[in-house]
Amino acid sequence: MTHENQESCKMPTLEEVCELLDKLTLKQLHLMEEKMRSEINIESSINNGSINLAKSRYIMGQSSVSTARLPVDSSPEFAASTKCETKEEDGIKQLKVVENDKNTVNPLHWFGVLVPQNLHKAQSIFQNTINFVVECVNVQLQLYENLKTAEELKKYKSLLESS
Repeated sequence: MTHENQESCKMPTLEEVCELLDKLTLKQLHLMEEKMRSEINIESSINNGSINLAKSRYIMGQSSVSTARLPVDSSPEFAASTKCETKEEDGIKQLKVVENDKNTVNPLHWFGVLVPQNLHKAQSIFQNTINFVVECVNVQLQLYENLKTAEELKKYKSLLESS
């Protein structure tokens, strides 16, 4: 083995491991902040969507916008209009929102043909909330990966300290 090969295969020193752990900890804090921001966006979107649903219910009447209009087990089958798929990018598993074109039903039709604008607005807000949820899950996946990496680095660090 030449001197160059030995240096390229060189194991990190204790100082380098500590520096990596510090960087990983900072990244973890940034990811936690991003996750909290995503959760706030989810909560805000759900609240706004719910307010628009309540307005629609007020305009159309209680029985027009209620759970009685939702499909039941005996209703014809249909596919979700939005799906999530797991994809791997740069060695990291991520969820992606995928629109489904086959056998979908517009849920607004469950409440009649002429529905208030608030119901359309609620639908678009809830559809946008799906993106926030997927973003939050992706950040959570990154947090778990960082935790695993940090645990491995801590084990390696304790090996270096004991030798």
